[in-house]
Amino acid sequence: MSVFQATFIALFYTFARSSFNAGLGAYILSQPLVAGTIAGLLLGDPIAGAALGGAINLATLALTNLRLRVGPDVALIGYVGVSVLLLAGIKADAPAAATIFAALAIIGIVVNFMRGVVNSVLSHWADFFADRGNAAVVGYVNVIPTQVWLFLTSFFPAFFLLRFDAKTLLEITATIPNWVQSALSLSQYLLAALGIALSLRLLMQGSSIAYFFLGWLGAQLFGLAPVTLLGASIALIHAFLARKRMEPTQETLISDTLPSDQPADRNPDAPRLTAADLRLSLLLWVFFHDAGVNFELAQNMGFATAMAPVASRLYSNVQERAACLRRQLTLFATEFSLGALLVGATAAMEERHAAGDAIGDAEIVGAKTGLMAALGVAGDAWVLGGITAVGIAIGAAMARQQTLLGPFLYVVFEAAAVLTIAYASFNLGYAAFRRLDTWARANDWLRAGLFGAVRLGTFMLGALVLSYVPVGLPAAAVIQIDAARIPLQSVLLDGVVPRIVPLAVTLGLWWLLRYRNSNPMVLLGALIVAAVVSAGLLRLLGWL
Repeated sequence: MSVFQATFIALFYTFARSSFNAGLGAYILSQPLVAGTIAGLLLGDPIAGAALGGAINLATLALTNLRLRVGPDVALIGYVGVSVLLLAGIKADAPAAATIFAALAIIGIVVNFMRGVVNSVLSHWADFFADRGNAAVVGYVNVIPTQVWLFLTSFFPAFFLLRFDAKTLLEITATIPNWVQSALSLSQYLLAALGIALSLRLLMQGSSIAYFFLGWLGAQLFGLAPVTLLGASIALIHAFLARKRMEPTQETLISDTLPSDQPADRNPDAPRLTAADLRLSLLLWVFFHDAGVNFELAQNMGFATAMAPVASRLYSNVQERAACLRRQLTLFATEFSLGALLVGATAAMEERHAAGDAIGDAEIVGAKTGLMAALGVAGDAWVLGGITAVGIAIGAAMARQQTLLGPFLYVVFEAAAVLTIAYASFNLGYAAFRRLDTWARANDWLRAGLFGAVRLGTFMLGALVLSYVPVGLPAAAVIQIDAARIPLQSVLLDGVVPRIVPLAVTLGLWWLLRYRNSNPMVLLGALIVAAVVSAGLLRLLGWL
């Protein structure tokens, strides 16, 4: 492969991972069907590249759902893997192909870890500017340094890998010990626990403490999707009962009241969001929702960037603007097209808050957290698992018929579907919340509804502990007494309380943040060190 070809394939790979592709990187440009077509075109055989990429794509489709995992990089497999196989004349179903994909998967884990851990640090840099009410700089932090770092950790690894042959790739991968890969995964999970703990610091109060444990327990029994409906139902019932217990002469809830439950004077002269503000917010979300995606707080910088024009328009006071930015920098993770609904709804909530409505930090964060998981599940199932999967299957089938029509139709169909869903979801979220707020105020449901939103948010954080923080001892961790072998995880830990380790880690971090005022940046560094030390210790004990 020439330097010219390797350069352009590496550039396409970098662009697929960047935030300048209108949010279509993971949906289109990173898919091996499209990546293989592009690589084949640059190597002189686009039809063979499309056919090979399509065959690979059907096997790697499930990896697209790993939005927040340190997992295999589908784009690396598409651009580098297809290129190596094409030049070596290896078919997708050959044993050598599976070996090459496994090698690229390991390298992709390292590449993704380098991106995610640095973005976690940048997330706290954004906190620094948010505390000063500087909405523009919060957006710049999400875009400029993250994309420079992404270029460095995408273009150069891909370029050098493309200059190697299949044998060299396998030799490079063999130099990465298994315990290092385990340390990378453990670091990501621990940082995710820190992100959940940061949100709990704001939400977990009063009866919401019980909701956290209910969410954690319910996720084990029912799974994330059903438990979302369960949590919403319990929170709605609780909100209804709380509303019934309101004193006839008061406008505050008797139990579990929040500071924002107090009556507020509406300001009829408060600034309103313009159509231009809303369009800019949507565009910023579409382009930069994943720019600063990190292991600790996921898409929080992307969400805050989308809300930056909202904060600038609604809050002229620096302290109020800073408070707005801080509540947008909490944990946020969802599928971006359906997730745009929450961007629009949050913009409407901030507009009502600026007008004097009794909507506080906990209510906004609670509503956002509670709904993000539901939209994430729906988006993964309907958009990634439905629309994307069907499009790839059709495109791959047509590519096997020696035609480029399949990849072309997939690109057009997928782009139109995803962007249309994002646009419609954003506008629906903004309009629906404004109507809901009017209805809730007229029917005396506003404070009770916000009360339930905080509980639902805490409930979903408890449920997310299991999927975001799947830490535990490996299956090889056993104690042998004479002829008896006692697995530490399944017998000693899960035998007492199933999945207790993720719960203990998250609550421990919450306690440090809430009652010891620990610095999140210090905890971030300590968790990475703890992950490396733990993996090394497990390796010395022979458990890895």
